Amino acid sequence: MKRFRFALVAALLSLPVPAFSQSPRTADIVAAQMRPGWQSDTGAHIAGLQLRLARDWMTYWRHPGESGLVPRLDWSGSDNVAKARIIWPEPRLYFKSGFASIGYSGEVTLPIEVTPERPGEPVDFNAILSVGVCNDICIPVDLSLQMALNGAGAHDHAIATALDQRPSAARAAGLRAVECTLTPDKKALRLTANMDIPPAGAREFLLIESPGQPVRALPSARAGNVLTGHGLIRAASGAGIDRSQIRLSVISERGVLTHQGCAMSD
Repeated sequence: MKRFRFALVAALLSLPVPAFSQSPRTADIVAAQMRPGWQSDTGAHIAGLQLRLARDWMTYWRHPGESGLVPRLDWSGSDNVAKARIIWPEPRLYFKSGFASIGYSGEVTLPIEVTPERPGEPVDFNAILSVGVCNDICIPVDLSLQMALNGAGAHDHAIATALDQRPSAARAAGLRAVECTLTPDKKALRLTANMDIPPAGAREFLLIESPGQPVRALPSARAGNVLTGHGLIRAASGAGIDRSQIRLSVISERGVLTHQGCAMSD
């Protein structure tokens, strides 16, 4: 099994940073290991990327929150791969430089589902995962993922545990009502979501996602039983918003509660 090659992109996010005598080294911040996993009944390979982050450092979920880098998986250099996707375990809520960030610290395993283009033949998975790792500064990092997949493989406890750590349904946590409004906001559209739901933690963040459309997250606020979140969507893409596809996630230090759509369904 090949190990990762790390490439530190020579650029830092434009955030206030303290003075350092020298730039932090990627190897001192994050360690990674590929886990080949097993082949599912559908023929897809369920592999895993295990990350270990240094103390006080974090990396981002599929959406970073108010600020941060969106993770990108580029598997175009692979052979016999029709598609690949990360199956994200539930993240936690952090506050960095006054902004709500969504992600992971310590150790996390990210399951990766790799679907062969030619089922039954070996897979040469050769991908780049671009992520951000943050403490007082944020560093963009490109992780080179290389892995040969062939045969049935074997059950992997770390991957299986991560697959079980999915967000929970907001309805089961007491969601009583939800509504969304769409209003103009300069060159964008502001989508405001109100969720009537009991507090999920001491600090909460309501994230709005619209699949296929980038959404800029704005601060959330709670008034009694109602949690309100906002997201900015570029006006050019706003006309095609399908409210039934809006994904609402309440993130706290306890985990994630999710709801699909801008209304309660039966």
